[in-house]
Amino acid sequence: MGLFKRKRQDTPKQSVSNENRRAPRYGSWAHVRINGFEGEAILRNINLGGFCLESRTFAAITVRDRYTMNIVPEVSTALNPFGLEVEVRWVRSTESRFSAGFAVTKLPSDRGLEKYVEYLRTHVANVS
Repeated sequence: MGLFKRKRQDTPKQSVSNENRRAPRYGSWAHVRINGFEGEAILRNINLGGFCLESRTFAAITVRDRYTMNIVPEVSTALNPFGLEVEVRWVRSTESRFSAGFAVTKLPSDRGLEKYVEYLRTHVANVS
């Protein structure tokens, strides 16, 4: 008889979340607007489940709060701007760099994020 219990099988809800964590991830520049912040940012580890944002400018956001984020992809993508519902998972801020992790809580109805990820999949190297 061991001291360790066997892990329970993932529920379907957890499986979807785990799929997003294992999905290929990409990076790109974009113009971003969220809670008073507006400017160019690097989006890293992008997939349908979430991404990281890096900028030299601070954004007034709080961990676990939800926001609407507007993303304007680089002109070269020929993609339309889109909005996302996101939840802040973590924030790191120094004098020279701001970064935050976001989980996507609601995909846009126009499939904007899906089109963006597909563009990155075919035009940018996988970063995971």
